[in-house]
Amino acid sequence: MLDPLADLLLGACCPGCGRPGSGVCADCLAAVRPAPRIIVDGPPPVLACLPYRAPLPALVTAHKDRAASWLCDQLGAWLAVGLEPVLQAAGGTVVLVPMPSDRAAVRRRGADHCADLARSASRGCHLEPTGVRQLLRRTRRVRDQLQLSHEQREANQAGSMAAQPVPADQRHHPVVLIDDIRTTGASLAEGVRALQRAGHQVLCCLVLADAEHPARWA
Repeated sequence: MLDPLADLLLGACCPGCGRPGSGVCADCLAAVRPAPRIIVDGPPPVLACLPYRAPLPALVTAHKDRAASWLCDQLGAWLAVGLEPVLQAAGGTVVLVPMPSDRAAVRRRGADHCADLARSASRGCHLEPTGVRQLLRRTRRVRDQLQLSHEQREANQAGSMAAQPVPADQRHHPVVLIDDIRTTGASLAEGVRALQRAGHQVLCCLVLADAEHPARWA
């Protein structure tokens, strides 16, 4: 009863498939089944929770570019499925480091979607709020990577990040680099480089979805 009413009054629809109704529809929820796996052996290894296929691209786009901030809890819950085995393997405290967002994008969107995603996943795994730290920052603007080749993305990202030195209260805590989508891995590689240069031990990279290796989920 509530879904048809929401559609009638608000024109609401599922952000995954466009079907009228409130929230993410049951079919889209059923289609997203997190199955975390290592997609790059490393070091450090890269762990992905999902393949980047429908309905996930539409959900991520709605969260990032259509002000659907309410999707953060659902996306974070899927990311937490991959975070749980990382925490178990670490056997102790880890620090989640979200990939730094472009400042202009944060102003335009009104939120730092990657940081929000990391916080949502940490809540799902019952981590302390201080378990998420924005240790990375951009040192220069980078080009939009949508139309860039793998080599161009590497050149675009090279030297574009810096990390805070290891805080005194974090000297024995490894970090996990968090991002939403891995395409070629250029951004992750640059984030790892900056963190390691600042003295951090990068345990692994954790992404919500992998766009480069769809066959791994076949």
